[in-house]
Amino acid sequence: MLLESIKLHNFRQYKETSLDFAQDIQGKNVTIIIGENGSGKTTFLQSFFWCLYGITYFKDPVVLNKDVAANMTPSFPEDVFVELKLQHGNNKFRIKRIQQFEKDNSNNIRPKKSLFEIEKKDESGNTSYVDATKREHTINNILRKELARYFFFDGERIETMGKEISGYKKTEEFAEAVEGLLGLKGMQKALEHLSGGTKNSVIGKYNQRYDVNSDSEVKKLTDEINDCNDKIEAYTDSMNEKDAAIRKAEELRDQKAEELKEYESSKALQERKEQLQKVIKRSLATKADAQKEICRAFNNQASSFFTLKLIKDAYDILVKLKISGSDIPSITDKTIQYLIDHGECLCGRHLPPESVELEYIKKWFDVLPPKSIGNMVNDFKMTARNRIGSLNDFIDVRDGKLARISECDEEILNAEDEIQSTIDSKLNGIDVEEIVRTISSTIAECERCISRDNQEIRELSEKIGAEKAKKESAELRLKEHALKSKTNRKIEIYKAYAMRINQLLSDKYAKSEKEVRSRLVDNMNEIFSKINNGDLSVRINEKYQIDVKMPQS
Repeated sequence: MLLESIKLHNFRQYKETSLDFAQDIQGKNVTIIIGENGSGKTTFLQSFFWCLYGITYFKDPVVLNKDVAANMTPSFPEDVFVELKLQHGNNKFRIKRIQQFEKDNSNNIRPKKSLFEIEKKDESGNTSYVDATKREHTINNILRKELARYFFFDGERIETMGKEISGYKKTEEFAEAVEGLLGLKGMQKALEHLSGGTKNSVIGKYNQRYDVNSDSEVKKLTDEINDCNDKIEAYTDSMNEKDAAIRKAEELRDQKAEELKEYESSKALQERKEQLQKVIKRSLATKADAQKEICRAFNNQASSFFTLKLIKDAYDILVKLKISGSDIPSITDKTIQYLIDHGECLCGRHLPPESVELEYIKKWFDVLPPKSIGNMVNDFKMTARNRIGSLNDFIDVRDGKLARISECDEEILNAEDEIQSTIDSKLNGIDVEEIVRTISSTIAECERCISRDNQEIRELSEKIGAEKAKKESAELRLKEHALKSKTNRKIEIYKAYAMRINQLLSDKYAKSEKEVRSRLVDNMNEIFSKINNGDLSVRINEKYQIDVKMPQS
């Protein structure tokens, strides 16, 4: 499977995000995603699970973006979708999952209709859509759901993943998924059919078909073999139960050991809580100051803010008219009135009534003080420039303060979440010393159960060995007696064929399983070596327990 690209729409904090992955072109085969805690790295990984399998591991099952959900109305539903493009074998796939959400009249967000589609393009370029009945099979053929969590994980999950599998927590699930993926399931079914039980398997049914009427010893030996088989099966079931109990006790012991470490560090937790409370207090104060600064700046610029459009339009018009400079400095309308009353210009020229000269002198009334258009225009333009400049300052202040408020909200949310989900559950109203005693007692009880069950497993193993030896002896004697009867000779021949096929298939399975497990380890380590220069490696034993080898510090 080679990932090509992914697109997220309204998925949790990703409103509209897309990413093209490195595809080993020009030596680029790794895509690195870096971000602070809480920035969405885990959410990004969860989008793969949701797209492929329709599941996530979030506590809140609603994957719709919170801002989008808050602004929804009952009449207008919103969609969430994740679209993944990948190449598998010789085919290319476009996989898209869409989920529509609606808001009811009580403001509850509910899932509505959903859509899941898979578009397939073969090596010839032919495109088709996978039928609904085959979509799950197609996805599992690309990557089984049980294995997906071992392919999509972040750096913080590597050590946890190793502990889970090495501690049997997910070993059986992992083994089953790997065996199915590598084609070993068919061989397992064949072995179960041949020898997987004392009564329902092929060999078991042949054991039931001996003619016991012709030889009483045959009946006696057959009963003895059946009795041995029943005991071996019962002892094996008991061993499996004990083994499961041991795994459960080991898991509980390890879990309690981790809890013990956490509670023993309660002082550090309390100090961390006090530190986070200071962060919340400081962020609240900073947020309040930023809000006050926005209000203060707005109050100072309110008139400019609301008249900005009119001021800009008037300013542009006055600049184009070029009225400035049309008046005469230090001369007023009283000066012009004086000249008219005396009928004589400053230059000594006579100004007779209704003359051209008199009319020209009268025009100065329109531009000289108190009207003085040029001065008024200049004053207005200066005021307009000041208002426009100060308003830009307000916008810069507003944007900067809003960004700081957003940062404060994020700091407060992260701190409150850590206090509630990680710290308060261990500190609030709890007697830490009593809890430590209880946990220590549970660990000791787990150790006693593990020791006791291991001893019982050893005893059961010895009993199974004794019953197998008794069964083999009875089978040899039964074979001698069976040859005396024609019917029993046929059954013995058929049984011998079945046992031989079972042995050949069992040998083949053991060899194939070892080869594919070795190949799986080699492939996993080859991938890891490209990612981390070989510092991280894995080993898988015959029970598919994974041992993750971390780099030495």
